[in-house]
Amino acid sequence: MRYFLLLLLGLLYVSATAQPDYPQGYFRNPLDIPILLAGNFGECRPNHFHTGIDIKTNARENMPVYAAAEGYISRISVSHQGYGNAIYITHPNGYVTVYGHLNDFYPRLQQYLRQKQYETQSWSADLNIPEGLFPVAKGEMIAYSGNTGGSTAPHLHFEIRDARTEHVLNGLLFGLPVPDKKAPYVKSIALYDGNQSIYEQQPLIIPLVKSGKIFKPKQQVITIPAAKIFLGVLANDYMEGSANSLGIYAASLKMDGILQAEMRLDQVDFKQNRYVNAFADYKLKEEKGSWYQGLYRLKGNRLDAYTFLNKAEGMLDISDGLEHSIDIIVRDAAGNESGVHMIVKQGNGKKQVQPCSELWTTEGHSLVSGTIKFALDNYQLYDDICFKLSETPSSKYYSNTVQLHETKVPLHHFTPLGLKLNKPAPFDLRGKLIFVHHIKPASLPGNNPQNAMAATYENGWAYADIRTFGNYYVAIDTVPPVITLLDKKNDFSTSASIRFSITDRLTSVTEMRAELDGKWLCFARRGNNYTYSFDDHCPPGQHTLVITAADENGNKSTFSHTFTR
Repeated sequence: MRYFLLLLLGLLYVSATAQPDYPQGYFRNPLDIPILLAGNFGECRPNHFHTGIDIKTNARENMPVYAAAEGYISRISVSHQGYGNAIYITHPNGYVTVYGHLNDFYPRLQQYLRQKQYETQSWSADLNIPEGLFPVAKGEMIAYSGNTGGSTAPHLHFEIRDARTEHVLNGLLFGLPVPDKKAPYVKSIALYDGNQSIYEQQPLIIPLVKSGKIFKPKQQVITIPAAKIFLGVLANDYMEGSANSLGIYAASLKMDGILQAEMRLDQVDFKQNRYVNAFADYKLKEEKGSWYQGLYRLKGNRLDAYTFLNKAEGMLDISDGLEHSIDIIVRDAAGNESGVHMIVKQGNGKKQVQPCSELWTTEGHSLVSGTIKFALDNYQLYDDICFKLSETPSSKYYSNTVQLHETKVPLHHFTPLGLKLNKPAPFDLRGKLIFVHHIKPASLPGNNPQNAMAATYENGWAYADIRTFGNYYVAIDTVPPVITLLDKKNDFSTSASIRFSITDRLTSVTEMRAELDGKWLCFARRGNNYTYSFDDHCPPGQHTLVITAADENGNKSTFSHTFTR
């Protein structure tokens, strides 16, 4: 009877987690060189999953990029962040392919873009294109590869999306020619006390050693002073011809031979992308720099990437004090897999648990005092926290310095914060209030760090929407952005371009406008740098260039330069 039940559970599990039936061979390699990956689908990245495959371009730019299948160009976008210059192709079989970090589009499409940029007087663009305007055949050249947007090295970012849902699908499941016979490498396991919040404990880290295809701890039995446990796994995948570490595709968990849970990344809904901070241990990533991916579901995690065979959702009960076998299978999209085997049991003694004076659960909380207004709804926290708050009076700033909990705990979306001013703000400077709070970059160019954000004034309070815990206080910002000419010479008679950098000391640059002889001129942006490549918008003769830039508080700078071309 027990065997029959286990078999039935296994059949139900296979049915529930069958791999998607994507068309094989329909899409071709979008480059004319073999596919070597710099990054793969589902990798954990700062605040998001990687939603495509990054194909190496031999460390070069301007390699021809080809349509992966027939269809029509339905969208193009231009930005100094994210995908940079990107093309979207809609295909008749219900899919959309995306090509990111491009340098230039093919000539007719590039001319169409430039016309729209001058019509709207905006370099950044997001254009939906009518179906009949730019049809493409499979293998037709559509662009040149590059290093634009949030890119750290030349490569092509390639995605396959479901045209109906707009979910991004795992491109490695469509039969693209990607040579991969290497199994994932599992470095270590994190064991957590299931009766404590993930943010209120330090997991037991178990290093692993490889024996064939199995990874094991050096200890025969792992003891942990917990009645219930959940697990995280630190693993990387690799492929032939590339030294880059890649993310894993799937992992399954068994205890005593009975399947408990599986995680698998077939697709990503952009609305759920920030749940990467619950999918992996965010706190441990902040402390150790490594992504421990969970074989469990935190209370506030709504990511669709799991299958659980019990209501415990990955929680393992070892309260009987017996030894229990734990087996984990880690797989890549090519079907290569590695196993982890270890024995765990509840250890003697009780774990020291610090008392919590103010428990904030995932159900939402609010904080209202004479100096602070702050609230979290029930979509903000992924697990409970023992909320900490401290205030330091200050005569130097326009508010107390407030420490809202700690940055090792993530917030899911923006929420308003109000700080009471501790002295009157001059009337003419109330539009210049800022929250001073260091915001880290997203580890990619184009996502620059900030030391402050603009705040609004209302009845003696400063308000702004924040997305991280941490240290905040109110100050006033009247310093405009700095415009710096990057060319060593002011004479552009023999130059191919004009280059500027625009930086702001505290907030971000929100406006940049260039005019040549009173007419808008198109400068491309990469990070803090702006470039205009000479074309027919600057004919021979004498010209006056005026650059205007503004930050979040409307502080403006102007740079004027007369030159002969």
